[in-house]
Amino acid sequence: MSKQELEIKTYVSDLLQERAEIFLVDIVFGGTNSRKKILVILDKDSGILIDECGEFSRALGNLIEENNLFGDAPYVLEVSSPGMDRPLQVTRQYKRRIGNKLNFLLNDGSQFEAVLTSVSEDGVVVEPIPAKVKKSKKEATVELAPEPRKLRFEEIKKCNLIVSFK
Repeated sequence: MSKQELEIKTYVSDLLQERAEIFLVDIVFGGTNSRKKILVILDKDSGILIDECGEFSRALGNLIEENNLFGDAPYVLEVSSPGMDRPLQVTRQYKRRIGNKLNFLLNDGSQFEAVLTSVSEDGVVVEPIPAKVKKSKKEATVELAPEPRKLRFEEIKKCNLIVSFK
């Protein structure tokens, strides 16, 4: 990790201490050697607003400029909410999604949909959504009712919110 990346992480951490309701989801460093890109993803338990992202971006940008972190080199700074299509990454995001349908991909390659029922510091409890099995065209659909399942965060490779517009 470069000195600049460490400095930005420190700036973000300091700014978040002033805004206890906002939490960090991720910082992604990218771009090229001639033009760095910094993406800071923030959230709040009640959902972060675009104005809050803008305010945070201005504060972080001011710190980067005041400390001449990149000199005259161009850079792109983006502060964003996680968005509904991004995977859940931190415990507070999971807590916010209790009662929602989620799509899980586990490290063993298995994938399933489930309703999140509870969250602890080391994992989640989910109620898998029954799989529908058709025996033949003339017979009715049979639903298999799975048991609640405990998952440790280490077992989860990826977890996304299932967005429904019904």
